[in-house]
Amino acid sequence: MERAKKEELVTSLHAIFGGENNLLVVTRPTGLTVAEVSDLRRQMRQAGCGFTVTKNRLARLALKGTKFEPVSYMFKGPTAIAYSRDPVAAARIAVKYADGNQKLAVVGGALAAKVLNAGEVTSLAKLPSLDSPSTAPST
Repeated sequence: MERAKKEELVTSLHAIFGGENNLLVVTRPTGLTVAEVSDLRRQMRQAGCGFTVTKNRLARLALKGTKFEPVSYMFKGPTAIAYSRDPVAAARIAVKYADGNQKLAVVGGALAAKVLNAGEVTSLAKLPSLDSPSTAPST
């Protein structure tokens, strides 16, 4: 990969990590096909989330100075990230997809600056979304 492309990728990832996203889920996609990754990205987009396969060294560089920096140790082996402003949405989709496809494993993540292990991400996925009708105030 050319240096300019690497710099562009680090800048793009830094915007994800340092932007308005509240949730970051680190996953291990081992052997996912292009069609499976495309399907997962589609599901994420429909829920207002993002899903990106990362290069670990570049992701660790992009994490520096962001609220998600404490999860940099999770970036080993094949890694992809799911992220969302909604503090539940990306976790819900990633966990549901991993439950149905052994090729994707949830490694952990972060909710704002709080580091989450895989079990905590799974627990978070079971909570209702902010825009869920069950969490809306009654009038």
